[in-house]
Amino acid sequence: MAQQQAQTRDHNVKRWLFPLLILLAAVAIFMILKITKPTAPSKPPTEKVWTVKAISATPASYAPQLSLYGRIESPDSSTLSASINAFVEQRWVAEGDSVKAGQPLVQLDNRDAVLLLAQRQADVDRIKALIAAETINYQANIKALKIEQQLVNLTQRTLNRYQDLSQRNLASQNQLDDARRTQQQQALSLNNRQKLIDDHPNQLAQLQAQLNQAVALRDSAALDLERSQIRAPFSGRIADIHVSAGERVRSGDTLLTLYNTDALEVRAQIPNRYLPQLHQQLNKGETITASAQLDGQALSLTLSRFAAAVNSGSAGVDALFHINSDDYRGEPGRTLALDLTMPIQHNLLALPPQAIFGTDRIYTIEAQRLQAHTVSRVGDRRSPDGQPQVLVSHHQLQPGDLILATQLPNAMTGLLVEQASNTAVSATAAAE
Repeated sequence: MAQQQAQTRDHNVKRWLFPLLILLAAVAIFMILKITKPTAPSKPPTEKVWTVKAISATPASYAPQLSLYGRIESPDSSTLSASINAFVEQRWVAEGDSVKAGQPLVQLDNRDAVLLLAQRQADVDRIKALIAAETINYQANIKALKIEQQLVNLTQRTLNRYQDLSQRNLASQNQLDDARRTQQQQALSLNNRQKLIDDHPNQLAQLQAQLNQAVALRDSAALDLERSQIRAPFSGRIADIHVSAGERVRSGDTLLTLYNTDALEVRAQIPNRYLPQLHQQLNKGETITASAQLDGQALSLTLSRFAAAVNSGSAGVDALFHINSDDYRGEPGRTLALDLTMPIQHNLLALPPQAIFGTDRIYTIEAQRLQAHTVSRVGDRRSPDGQPQVLVSHHQLQPGDLILATQLPNAMTGLLVEQASNTAVSATAAAE
């Protein structure tokens, strides 16, 4: 029994051992073949070459242009209000209408103003009559003064005569007293007459002051009557309307707003780095011009002044441009792009925007390798064919240096490049 089990176990071992030996032999053969197989020689890595366009540096003189964004403003804007309490009788204009200086805009009910003016005129006429009466009285007092003086002299002679008769006991005391009383009464009358004549300038001055006051009140009433018809103080456009016919307005209530189309300005912010040149040019009395497009129409602008204050956090100063165009000026609040012409500068390069990396870096090609350079951007311009160009200055670049004109995302110093055929044109030629 034990012998039979041993034979069975040996048989099972032989049955599994043979396939295992075959598998091990196959693995050994595979490993030997893998180790002994021939290897191909390794190929050295090659550096990628980027095909680019290049332009030849040719410094020249240009008038840089700054691309700015501005907003139309109206510094000459007027809000018209009522000067009297009245009803709005008629309104002749609507929002957006163009008006001429002196053109009627709104008519207020002026009947109360007419009555008040008539009353004020009556006061003036009354005081003028008082002045005329005072003048007549003065002339009469002058004439009466002479008579009063003669009467005083006559009564004085009568008194003297009675005094002489009384001393000779030829006249009674009553007669002397009557003569003395008559003389004193006549002297008192003369004194009152003289007082009236002396007081004439004061009376005339008082009446004249009353006349001046009455005339002022009359003229004020006349102004109120005149202002019952609201007229345009200047030529412009109606910006806003606050009333309509039939409304009751009080003195000081806003009626409408208009702005002067001849005084429109464009406000645009100029970066700080350009301010010294522009200030110097303005101080010399030179004209600084700019151009813009609005609704397909060209606008000519002239820099008139700079703002007197700068907002906190601002990177520049606001410049105010006068609009020279007479046919079309736009509406306040509209935005537009404008090109400001700077003074002519020398030794500038006109490069396409693709040649500028970041804000102040370009690359030259030296022995097929890129070399970075920091430049100073002084402005923009447009070539005669309308293509945008960037004007830069760099004192280390030499005429004829090749400048990269392809925008490479991985551009860096030392990058291997090659020029596309027939691309090395001068910057001036590219500009032209």
